[in-house]
Amino acid sequence: MCGDRYPSLVRTLLLVLHVLGAVVALGFSLSYGFWVRRGEADGVQGRAFALRTISWIDQRITTPAFIAQLITGLLLVATLDWALLRQAWLEVSLGIYVLLTALAIGVYAPAFRRQREIAERIAAGDGDEGEYSAAAAKGTAWGAVVTALTLVIVVLMVWKPALWN
Repeated sequence: MCGDRYPSLVRTLLLVLHVLGAVVALGFSLSYGFWVRRGEADGVQGRAFALRTISWIDQRITTPAFIAQLITGLLLVATLDWALLRQAWLEVSLGIYVLLTALAIGVYAPAFRRQREIAERIAAGDGDEGEYSAAAAKGTAWGAVVTALTLVIVVLMVWKPALWN
């Protein structure tokens, strides 16, 4: 990819970017529950603000970091050996990444958006706490699933178990 002189430098840079992307993506994802709890402690205005802030962070930092994970990971494979894609731990990790991306886009994001919209209506004086509680429970549950799948990928990436290879 970069000639004989720079491959290890390129790999090191890609690895650093890959690890930083994981730290940023997972770190912010893990903080969302704290934001919600803190916002709820401040009342309906605080809750709406916390949910807006989570959306802002997710759109501008967390989601791009998750996308960077895929890009830097594939570039790492390209600088090493495409045969790595036949390693079971990487196959499983990529499969989980596809699953969690589909869940995040198709289920979690709409659930969270609904939760945020209801919180905004309540903060404006027009909304139902029961409706919010149901939406929050759904958003929290799907958020936990997506986060747990992300943690499984991190474990597989660090451990690199010989599953069936």
